[in-house]
Amino acid sequence: MTRNVFLFFLLIAVVSISANDDYFKETARDRAGLMESIKITREDVFANMERRREQLGKMLEKAKEDLADHEAGRSLLSDEEREKTAKRAEILERKLERMVDVDEREIDRMHMREERRQARRRSRSREL
Repeated sequence: MTRNVFLFFLLIAVVSISANDDYFKETARDRAGLMESIKITREDVFANMERRREQLGKMLEKAKEDLADHEAGRSLLSDEEREKTAKRAEILERKLERMVDVDEREIDRMHMREERRQARRRSRSREL
């Protein structure tokens, strides 16, 4: 009896895995079709970089705000948290400084890198 129940559940598991696998293959093919029609431009790369710069700026503001709150005594951080937050603020500042000095060659490199990434995604989607 228990063996039959075990075999029944095993059969259900195999069938559901097979159905999920077929579903993911179909959605991957659909994505591949969409990706064929979507081409990334230099403007897209630049817009992504601007969005990233804004995101990093917000993260830096939050880290500095947390440190200021700690210094003012409004929100005390442990020594470990304070060190991590200070280090994170320093890293974010350096990242933002590097993003300001991006020249045309770097944007071209980023554009080529993104095109290669899309080509890899397309080839993987076709394999499924």
